[in-house]
Amino acid sequence: MLTHENNALLTQCGPQTTMGRFMRSFWIPAMTAEQVPAADAPPVRLTLLNERLVVFRDSEGRVGVIEENCPHRGASLFFGRNEEGGIRCVYHGWKFDVNGNCLEMPAEPKTSRMCQNVKARAYPARMAGALLWVYMGDAQPVPDLPAFGFIGQPDDHLYASRWQQECNYAQAMEGELDSAHVSFLHKELNRTNPDHQALTGKYFQEDTAPLWKILPNGAGFMACNGRSVDGDKRYWRINQFLLPFFTMIPPRPGDAQLVRMWVPMTDERCWVICVSWRSDGPLNDQEIMAWRNGENSHRKVVPGTTVPVERLDNDYLIDRQEQKTVSFTGIKGIRAQDAMVTESAGPIVDRTREHLGSSDIAVVAMRRALMEGATKCVESGSPHQAAANPWLYSVRAVQTVLPREQNLETAEDFLGSARATQPIHPAND
Repeated sequence: MLTHENNALLTQCGPQTTMGRFMRSFWIPAMTAEQVPAADAPPVRLTLLNERLVVFRDSEGRVGVIEENCPHRGASLFFGRNEEGGIRCVYHGWKFDVNGNCLEMPAEPKTSRMCQNVKARAYPARMAGALLWVYMGDAQPVPDLPAFGFIGQPDDHLYASRWQQECNYAQAMEGELDSAHVSFLHKELNRTNPDHQALTGKYFQEDTAPLWKILPNGAGFMACNGRSVDGDKRYWRINQFLLPFFTMIPPRPGDAQLVRMWVPMTDERCWVICVSWRSDGPLNDQEIMAWRNGENSHRKVVPGTTVPVERLDNDYLIDRQEQKTVSFTGIKGIRAQDAMVTESAGPIVDRTREHLGSSDIAVVAMRRALMEGATKCVESGSPHQAAANPWLYSVRAVQTVLPREQNLETAEDFLGSARATQPIHPAND
C-alpha cells in the first residue's frame, strides 16, 4: 500500500517532478515511423510527459520535435507552414528549424538581431527500430539508444503500433507485470488452447497461484513466475521490467518477440507502443493480420487514429452472453481485456486503498524500482546506470518447464538466455 505522497511521486511526470526529471534522462519512444510526417508535410501533435509538442520533417528529411507553442506569443505551431527547411508560425511568420533555432522574423526590422536570441524548445530525435525516439534530458553528450533486439532489424522483420490508454502509465504497466491475472482475465470457457504455454492453455489453469522470484538486473528486474504443472514440473516465465517503462513478456515457442512501452502522455493518459519482431526472418501475413485485428500483442484501433475500438466509453463492447458461454470477460482481444481492468479503476487509482497479496510481488517491485531510482537520481544529479549503458536492454523474455524441485537460480542456461550481454570492447593498443 502506498501513501498519497508516494502515489504522487510514482504517477506525476511533469518537467519539475521527481519522476518526470528521471524519465527525461532516458530516450523516450514517441510514435511509430509510419506516423512521422514526410518532408515538408503538415506537422503532427505529440504529447509526452505533460509537454505539448509538434513533430515535422524539414525539406532535407530531418525530424524536428519542438514545443507546440511559438515562443513569440504562444500560437500553436501545429497550424504552421512546414516549408523550405523549417516550420513557420502563421501568426507573424517566425520560422524555426529542427533544432529550434529561429531562422526568420519577417515582422521585425531587417536590422534587428532579435532572431539570434530566440529559440524554441527542441529535443533531439532519432529514427530507429520502426520508431521515433526523443531525448528530453540534459546529459551531454546525448546517450545512445537502448540496445533492444529490434533495433537494427530489417523493416520486414518488424511491426510497430501505438495506441492511447485512458489511465496513468504506472497502473497500465502494472497489469503487464501481474502474471497471476492470466488464469482468470484471459480464460476461455469453451476451449483450452492445445498449446499448453499459450495464455489460454492448460498451464495457466493447472496452477492459478504462481510462485514468484524477483531477480534484479542493471536496468530493472526479471519477474520470474512459476506454476506447478504436469504433476512434478514447474512452468517458469521470465517477464522483464526495464526502466523507466519498458516490459517484455515471453512469446510462445515460434512466435515473434515483443517489447511494450508505457509512455506517459499526461499524468492521466499514456501511449502504449508495441514492437513485435523476428530476428530469424520476415514476419508473415497471418501474424500481422492478427496484430492489426487486436487478437494478441497489439490493440485494434479506429482506422487512421490511435483510439482503440474497444474502449471505456463503449464498455469495451462487452458481450454478456459470450461472458457466460465463451470467455471469462465477454470482451474480445487480450489487450482490450487488459485495458478494461486498468482503465476502469480510474485515471489514477487510489493506491492507499489497496489490499495487496502475494500475487502482487512484481507490481510492488516495479513501484519500488521506479520510486527509488527516480529519488536517487534526482538527489545525486546523476543519470541511472541504465540510461548510460544501453547494452543493459539486450535482454529477452523467456519461458521453460523445469523439474518442480529445481531451484530456479541453478538453471543458469535458462536464466542466461534472458540476461543482457555486455559488449566486448577491444583492448587499447
